[in-house]
Amino acid sequence: MDPKKNNKKAKIYVGWAVADITPPKPVALVGQLFKRISEKIQDPLNATVLALETRDENGSCEQAIMISCDLLFIRAQTQKRLQAVIAGKLVGFDSTKLFLNAIHSHTSPGVIDDEFYDLYDISKDEGVMKPSEFETYFIEKVSEKIIEAWNNRKIGGFSWGLGNAVLGHNRRTVKFDGTAQMYGADEPDFSHYEGTDDSRVPMLFFFDDKKQLTGIVINSTATAQVTDDTNFISADFYSEVRQNIKRKYGENVNVFFQLSAAGDITPVNHEYIYKRAEKAMLAKKGITARHELANRMFNAVNEVFPFVKGDISYQVVFKHTVAKINLPVNHPQNLPFYITDDVNPAEIHVIRLDDIAIATNPFELFIDYGNLIKIRSKAILTFLVEMSCQHSGYLPTERAVKGGGYSADRFLVGPEGGFVLVDETVKHINEMWND
Repeated sequence: MDPKKNNKKAKIYVGWAVADITPPKPVALVGQLFKRISEKIQDPLNATVLALETRDENGSCEQAIMISCDLLFIRAQTQKRLQAVIAGKLVGFDSTKLFLNAIHSHTSPGVIDDEFYDLYDISKDEGVMKPSEFETYFIEKVSEKIIEAWNNRKIGGFSWGLGNAVLGHNRRTVKFDGTAQMYGADEPDFSHYEGTDDSRVPMLFFFDDKKQLTGIVINSTATAQVTDDTNFISADFYSEVRQNIKRKYGENVNVFFQLSAAGDITPVNHEYIYKRAEKAMLAKKGITARHELANRMFNAVNEVFPFVKGDISYQVVFKHTVAKINLPVNHPQNLPFYITDDVNPAEIHVIRLDDIAIATNPFELFIDYGNLIKIRSKAILTFLVEMSCQHSGYLPTERAVKGGGYSADRFLVGPEGGFVLVDETVKHINEMWND
C-alpha cells in the first residue's frame, strides 16, 4: 500500500488473545550481569496479541498483528521464525506485518543459547530450560494465540487518551568533571541528571460493536524492572497493572504494554532525590514499590477513560508501513554480551490509526531521540515502541557518549545513526498524512 494514498476510512476489525509464556521449568534469568536461576514463579509471563484489519467493499485494506511480550527484549530470529510459522497458517495475512515488542522484564528468560556462555553458563545445571528450548516453547504458544486473535477479529472501534503518571526518571548522572554514569546522585561529586524524563502515558482503547471495552494499549517510559535482581519469574509491576484493570473493567479486558523511548530511564523507585521519602510513603500506605507504580498507571487509565468512551471511531484511516533503515554501525570491542542482532538495515513498523501514529525501533532508545520524533510527527499523538523486532542495544546521545559510563560506552549505533533513525521515522510517519 502506498502510504501517500488510501486516506479513505474503512471499518476496523479487532481481535485479541493472550498466550501464557511462563516457562514450565527453571530458567536462567537475563537482565543482570550475573547468573540467576529462577526459583519460583511470582506471576505469569504473557504475550498479548492485538490483530487489526480494515475492510471496505473491495475487501481487506490494511492489516497488522502486534504482540507485547513479558520479556527482556526481542530477538530478530524469534520474530522471523514466528512470521514463518504464521505465513503458512494464516491465509490472506501478510506475515511481514507481524511484529513483537518487549516490556524489558529483568525477571524473564532469554531465547539464544549464546547469551549463556560465560556469564550464564547453564551446561551443568540439571533441569534448567535452555534459552533455545524456551524460544521453541514461546513460538508454539504465541503462534496458537496469533491464529486465535486473527480468526476471532470482529467489528470494533477505538479511541485514544493521554494520561499522566510519574513512573520513570532519568538514571544517568553527571559529575562536576563532566563524566557520567548510571545512577550515583547520592555521591559527593554529583552535579545533575544528564537528561529529561516523561510522565505522559498515551493510551489506545478498543471497543466491540456494542461499545464494550475489549482492550487497552498503554505506552510509557517505565521499564519492567522495579524488582530486577531477584530469582523469580515475573512481569514486574505490569502484573499488578493487569490485575487492577481487570478488577475494575472486567476479566476479559486485554492489556497491551509498550515502552516508549526509555534507554536512559529507570522506574522512579530507583531515583535518588525523593528515594527516602518515597520509601517512607510506601510504608505509610502499606504497599510495595511495584504496587505504587501499578496504581499510578492504573490511575492514569481511570483519569482518561470517562472522556474516551464517548469518542469511539468505528471507521478509521489505517495504514501500516514496514521499512528497512540503513544506519551507520559502530563496531566497538567488548559489546555487552546480549547484543547480537544486526542493525544494518534496521526494521521499523509505522502505523497510522486516524490521528494517531505508532512507530517502532529496535533499540533501548535514549529519550531525546523520542522527543525529536514526537515533536516533528504530524500525528496528534505518537506512540514510540522501543525494543521491537530485534534487539540492537542502547542508542545513546552525543552528550551521553561524551560523558561515558554504562549505556553510553559501548554501542552498535551511536548519535549519527540516532539522527538517521529520527529522520527516517519522521519521514515514514508524515508520508501517511500526505494526500
